[in-house]
Amino acid sequence: MPFRNKTIPAIALFSLAVFIWTFAYGPARREFISQDKTVTVHSARDIEELWRSSGVHGRVAVVFARHLSRPFPANTFPEMDYLDAAMNHGIVREAYYIVPDRMWTQVIAESIENPSIIVQPKLTDTGYILLHEDGRIYVIPLSKYIPDLGQEKALVVIEPAIWSSEEQSRIDGFVKSGQLTSDLTVIVGDVK
Repeated sequence: MPFRNKTIPAIALFSLAVFIWTFAYGPARREFISQDKTVTVHSARDIEELWRSSGVHGRVAVVFARHLSRPFPANTFPEMDYLDAAMNHGIVREAYYIVPDRMWTQVIAESIENPSIIVQPKLTDTGYILLHEDGRIYVIPLSKYIPDLGQEKALVVIEPAIWSSEEQSRIDGFVKSGQLTSDLTVIVGDVK
């Protein structure tokens, strides 16, 4: 009998915690925009401001770019980690950071050798995981990326200038096939 007296309150407390988490952080707290749109920006600050002003929250981001927290090519982006800021503000809960295969060895070397990373990246079969205090960032080469978000629409960022025409076709194929859906797509710089 004493075991039963402790089990029922423990189950009730656990159920209450799950219920609260679901409405505070879970699917019920995810905010989407009502009409799908594509926006072209020229700075990382523009992405962060766009995400904030759109009211999105608790989302998955899929970023097709070269740099995670450094300037984009030709210094068009300031030294600012918009993804980190979005995770800190609850806009993004999880991110998939997709890089060109030809740059993969350089990207992984920069991340593994980065002395500012407190928790070293966890290597996986498809890439590696950067642990963030507010979620995870999966860093993957394009050839190993297969969108698997279920029915959830993602916040998508594409830097077209770094992708070859074949790579861009693959990215476009994800969207056209419905494997990757987005309610807010951001194009970095001018479209090819």
